[in-house]
Parts: sequence; C-alpha cells; structure tokens
Amino acid sequence: MVVEEVRYDFEEFPRYADDFVRDLVKLMIISKMNATVKIPASANYFLRLVSQIDGCDAYVVKYGQPLLYAKYHGMEFTDQKVTSQFVRSKDHVVDVTMESVFGDFVKKFDNLASATKSKVKWGVPKEKEGNPDPLFALLDSFVAAVVRLTSLDPNSEDSLVDKRFGIRNASMAKKSFHIEFMVNGHLNILELNPEKKRKEDAAKLLFAKSETAKAIAALTKQT
Repeated sequence: MVVEEVRYDFEEFPRYADDFVRDLVKLMIISKMNATVKIPASANYFLRLVSQIDGCDAYVVKYGQPLLYAKYHGMEFTDQKVTSQFVRSKDHVVDVTMESVFGDFVKKFDNLASATKSKVKWGVPKEKEGNPDPLFALLDSFVAAVVRLTSLDPNSEDSLVDKRFGIRNASMAKKSFHIEFMVNGHLNILELNPEKKRKEDAAKLLFAKSETAKAIAALTKQT
C-alpha cells in the first residue's frame, strides 16, 4: 500500500482554500462513482451523469458482477484503486491523504486534485438545448455543505474543522445516488434523488454517526 500525505497551504490566498476543497470533494465523488450494469435504470442514469461531466467517460469493470465506473481525464477509477481523505485546519491549511496499492495512482490523483485544467466541471449538457441533470444541483449543494462546515467555528459540533473527511462510495441505485462519506472514521450514508415528490426527501440521511453528518444533510436539503 502506497500512502502519500500532501499539505496545501493557502495562507497567502486563503479564499482559494474553499475552492480547493470544493474541487477536491467533487473529484473524490467522481473517483467512487459506480453503477451495476445488470440494472438498466441504474446503468443508464450513470451514463447520463457521466456524459455531463467534462473529461469524463464510463467504462466497465468485471468483478463478481459487471460495474460501471468513471474514467476521468484518462484515469480509470474503481472503489479500490485510490482512496483519499482530507483534514482542513487553520482555515487555510488542507492536508490530503491518498492511499493506493498502485503508487502511480497516488501521483495521478494528486495531479488531478492540484491541476487547474482538471478542475471538475459537471452538469454540462452535451446538447446546446439540453439541461443539466437535476442531480448535479443536489451534488453541488452537498459539496457546498462540506466546504461550509470545514470553515465553521471548531467549537460547534457541526464543524468539520480538524476532522478527517472522505468519500467511501458513490453508487447509483436506479434514480437514487447513495453517497457513503466518512467523518473521523465513522460511516454516514446520504441518499440523493431529485425526483422525490417532497423536496425534503430529495436528500435523505440513511445512516449517520455524527452531528456533522446531520448538518451536511440539512444544508444539502436547502438547495
């Protein structure tokens, strides 16, 4: 296992710390996106989402059952190839930990996270008349919630300051998107589905082990 820890210090340009965390969380989500090929509704929706992410394609990985994953700027992701987490402290310092059994993947992920040209642009329809899939609005709201809580007063139990955050899985279940995220090693699961009849059900916390996770869910619902 190759483990690399990188510190990004934005002391001279503190406002860039928010942008970096925002782009990093988006990349973390893409790196864990997957859907089962054998469930057409899940596979088709996954392909639709990927088609609206710049520089992103889908490809099939044959484990026990075929799964769709994202290939982003040439990097083929699976849920096992690379894992990343970060801790934000002092408002302008972000420590990122990347792990992989392949050393090359750690370097590639670091390059994607830090390069301006690979900043995630999603919700971009291929057709001029097309509209962004509404799931991207929920994803943007989720990402914004994480960014906001990483700069919240650390005395608040909702704060993500000095807490380790990571995405463990991001799977498509028909029209629902399940984000499994970790806060200080504790698993939380958030379901996103913009087609729910009630707006408050569009972002639903399925499992939570922290007040921070509840705050993320509450902020995501405000989209």
